[in-house]
Amino acid sequence: METLIISPSAQQLKQSQHVLGGMSHAHEFATEAGTILQLPLPLLEEKTELDELFLIDTIPVTHECSFPRGTIRYSNTREFVFGYIKTEQCSGSEHLEEASQRAYRAILQLCLTLQAPYLLRIWNYVPHINEPEGMIERYRLFNIGRKRAYDNYSQIIKDEYPAACALGAFDNTFRIVFLASTRKPYYIENPRQMNSSFYPEQYGIVPPLFSRATLLPQVTGAALFISGTASIVGHESRHKNNIQAQAYETLKNLNTILTQANMIMKENRAEFTDAQCSLSLNELFWRVYIRLPEHLEIVRSVMQRAGITQAVYVQADICRTELLLEIEASANYFTPQSGHMKNA
Repeated sequence: METLIISPSAQQLKQSQHVLGGMSHAHEFATEAGTILQLPLPLLEEKTELDELFLIDTIPVTHECSFPRGTIRYSNTREFVFGYIKTEQCSGSEHLEEASQRAYRAILQLCLTLQAPYLLRIWNYVPHINEPEGMIERYRLFNIGRKRAYDNYSQIIKDEYPAACALGAFDNTFRIVFLASTRKPYYIENPRQMNSSFYPEQYGIVPPLFSRATLLPQVTGAALFISGTASIVGHESRHKNNIQAQAYETLKNLNTILTQANMIMKENRAEFTDAQCSLSLNELFWRVYIRLPEHLEIVRSVMQRAGITQAVYVQADICRTELLLEIEASANYFTPQSGHMKNA
């Protein structure tokens, strides 16, 4: 069985490891194999040593091909596939609803072809996410297209959705980054929040479809992927115009999700091969999306008070206009005898 490791740097590669793929926050860099995307969002602080890379203990094969109105680049092994899609969203091009459906169909078909049907994590970077296209907000059009693609591939999705985020980018390129596996993860919800599939129509005729986190069992523990998380309780946004209160509420949600993941590990010890069954917030790798750059110091102060230092802060629009930030995280759980740190 292959082992996937989440790492903030390619410099931590061991001799038996290879880069499957990942996202660089500040610069492009080359690897012998693997698929690397430079994050299309401005950094709010100079911390170029932190990336988000997925390391694998077998050599991946990398491909690039075209699909209608876009390109897809991916790297795969027997058990994992990581890739991204780029499609231009220039004035007069196809509507976002159509672009979203087309791109998701391409991803799902690829995963089906490669026999890696379990989507673990998806990152969506949507140009001008809060702006209207016709009479409808672009984020809501994106959700419609995504759902239609999921409906087309119900044999893969089966009403269990990957961890995900959807952020607003500032250029005209629609990007979707994805990580999939041959192995089924646990899909985690947050008891403080409504399942996104059941959001009322005030957020659009089609709800966003994602799990709050996914947890993948591995021989040497597990990999955890926490979705983009914001100041939402139930289905309602909280603390409008108060960045500090939104940051604290978001951390409450993240801590609750992490608690759920720790509980799953403890309740299923045999499946997780006696891994270290508890992580705290300061052992995760964080990406913090902030709408207004002037809020950086307040958000960073809240994070540091919670003991969180391994974080990257970037500017992005959030899917709801009243939300000022969104935070996501990832982590490795390792068995004590594996010789790895908890979070590489």
